[in-house]
Amino acid sequence: MFSLQYLVSRPVEEGLMKLDMEPLGPLGHGPGLGPGLGPRVVEVKSLTRWSQTPPAHGGLLADYSLSGELPAHKHCPFPYNPTLNHKVVLWNGDISELSLDAIVHSTNESMTERSPHSDRIHHRAGRGLRDEIINEVIECRTGGVRVTQGHNLPARFIIHTVGPKYNVKYQTAAENSLHMCYRNVLQKAKELNLQTLGLCVINSVRRNYPPDRGAHIALRTLRRHLELPSYSQLDAVVLAVDNVDLSIYEVLLPLYFPRSSAEEAQSRWLLPADIGGSLGEPVLPDRQIRIIDNPHHALTGKCSLQPAAAQCSAPCKGNGALTKPPCRIRASSRVLSQIGTIGCSRAYMPLTS
Repeated sequence: MFSLQYLVSRPVEEGLMKLDMEPLGPLGHGPGLGPGLGPRVVEVKSLTRWSQTPPAHGGLLADYSLSGELPAHKHCPFPYNPTLNHKVVLWNGDISELSLDAIVHSTNESMTERSPHSDRIHHRAGRGLRDEIINEVIECRTGGVRVTQGHNLPARFIIHTVGPKYNVKYQTAAENSLHMCYRNVLQKAKELNLQTLGLCVINSVRRNYPPDRGAHIALRTLRRHLELPSYSQLDAVVLAVDNVDLSIYEVLLPLYFPRSSAEEAQSRWLLPADIGGSLGEPVLPDRQIRIIDNPHHALTGKCSLQPAAAQCSAPCKGNGALTKPPCRIRASSRVLSQIGTIGCSRAYMPLTS
């Protein structure tokens, strides 16, 4: 029978297992631990950038052009851009472990959210974070942001934001609020001149927000802001996701940040028709004023426009036929004030009764 000292001292090549007397393994390598048995810290340089992430399925993409189905977009609205791809990281892990300039904390308006995401941040940040919230921050409105120090976190700052509750009846309001969350977070990062940012999934299943809808808004808003020269200081945005959201982001991220010309071409079929506005904001078609060319008005010069629900005295063509009685139009007073400048060569689309 061998003694414990003998087992520890014998070399491995003699066929005997070498015992490790450290109960948590070698120093700095225990579960969730960093050097010196401290909490784990993840450096951004150790993470794989999206541009270096191999495409799923070995890069084999379906050729939708052979299906005969028309694409949702004639040209890809989010073209292949290696520079932007290098700024994005998709990471499955605990955001409180990231050593960045700032991380994002999704909470409630009273900033007393109890969730695994919030609990990890508060536990690691320590009592100082709670004191700062109680004494200085106090609250945060839905769609807004508040900034605190990182305290004991590896991150310098914490950007707190409040995601919306989702209700099908008020879907538009929820989408606008979620967009404002991401937009305000990115604007705050620009104001603070941050170079690295840890971005969590702000929409929450606990608030009934569909994960896929939330991911579309998050990714298109991020893409549109990174395209702007004013956000060039952002070197890395880490999308910290859990196991539930990981598969969703793996599918949708190539649509907004294609890694090749092939992925760019494929996204024309896979992207939704609604890709938001210039900053990724939801677009409401019923609130847009459509303007069409009307040569008849240019010839006759007759157009007696009046504010709101006015009538046009000149006969207008609607759906290929003269409207009778004269068509009703809807126009804002601001647009009406410009009629004298632009003339009547452009008329408002008639409203169908």
